[in-house]
Amino acid sequence: MFRYFVFWLVIGLAGCVSPQYQTAYRFTPPPAGAGKVCLTRCDASLAQCKNQCAAKTSQCLAKARSQAQSELPVLLGAWEREILVWEKAMDRYETELRFWEMEMRQRRLMYDLQRDLRPCRPGERHCTRYPRRPHFGYPGAWDRPESPGPAPKRPTLASETARIQAETCPNDCGCDASYRQCYASCGGNVQPYQVCSKNCGG
Repeated sequence: MFRYFVFWLVIGLAGCVSPQYQTAYRFTPPPAGAGKVCLTRCDASLAQCKNQCAAKTSQCLAKARSQAQSELPVLLGAWEREILVWEKAMDRYETELRFWEMEMRQRRLMYDLQRDLRPCRPGERHCTRYPRRPHFGYPGAWDRPESPGPAPKRPTLASETARIQAETCPNDCGCDASYRQCYASCGGNVQPYQVCSKNCGG
């Protein structure tokens, strides 16, 4: 019964995930005339900015890969030490878990045996009363050994390159923001609005 409750609780919470939104922009051009010539300059500036940004990003990506190649041997050495520690901890955990499971089976057997062989009579004072079924397992169930968790992830050239790229390489050079400012300065109207990007439902 408890497992069914958890299942439906998870389903209910999944249905309550809030939608996520991102900002988009609606552009209304200025009246014909000088405004349109001005927008042509804005378009040229946007193209130039994006070209420069692409070149800068390409250089940064190459630098990130080179840095990852030089740092990878040191990271692999640290990972090898970490994985040895983790393996010992996992061996100890698995051994303790086997003993814990054996002890739990014995406790369950004794619990059920004592409950069935020695039922309490009404009014009896010196009798250990065992409930028909514990709500959260048998006594001692909370003593379960704690897992050391997942194994440390082995670093690779690809993963380290991606990490350095995320930390150092720009993913937005501000070209779009500059274009919106230029567009508005030319007499155009830039109107932000929200668009659902995730968990949008029906």
